[in-house]
Amino acid sequence: MNTEKVKRSSRGRPISFDKGQLVQSVMHKFWEQGYNNVSLNEIARDNGLTRASLYHSFDSKEALFLQALNLYIKNSPDALLDNLDEDVHVGDTFFSLMDRISEARAADERHRGCMVFNCINELITSDSALAKQLTDVLEKRRQRVNSLFAIAVKNNELPQHTDVVLYSNMFLTFLCGLSTFSKTASGEQELKQLCEGFLNSLGFYRRSATQ
Repeated sequence: MNTEKVKRSSRGRPISFDKGQLVQSVMHKFWEQGYNNVSLNEIARDNGLTRASLYHSFDSKEALFLQALNLYIKNSPDALLDNLDEDVHVGDTFFSLMDRISEARAADERHRGCMVFNCINELITSDSALAKQLTDVLEKRRQRVNSLFAIAVKNNELPQHTDVVLYSNMFLTFLCGLSTFSKTASGEQELKQLCEGFLNSLGFYRRSATQ
């Protein structure tokens, strides 16, 4: 258990809490309420801590948020795109990704969509360092998708004249829109049909359907 002892500023009595559990709890709070609508006082109160305890472990609200965001990214459906081999079948990978996203969004009773896109929509217009870090997260994902489209062209899954940069931007734009659309309480099957139609429009088809 990742437990860290910190001291109450008023009594000097140490209290223990599991940082991992706290980050997970805070992740859900940021995911549902957004960054600006969550305060350190609220986080401390909800977890039986003091504001000083949080600062002792995380230094700032921004640092705590980034740990929560990294936890979300690590466990999100998009993590499927990381650490893929060069000989990966891109179409199958994208269909698997869309299936996972559809299942996750439909299973979320609070209909929160994607935490990354939620936070970007909220913070991207600011000049803060946090906005820059969020932009870097999105750029890293864009580059990964771009590389997968390049592999699809190389392996003749898509025509040689395919504009991989354009397709990558279209792909991410679709995911952003899907995040918003899923908040309307759309069912899993509806989301999967929408995703399949989009991938078909790009030229991808499930191999099981073409064999």
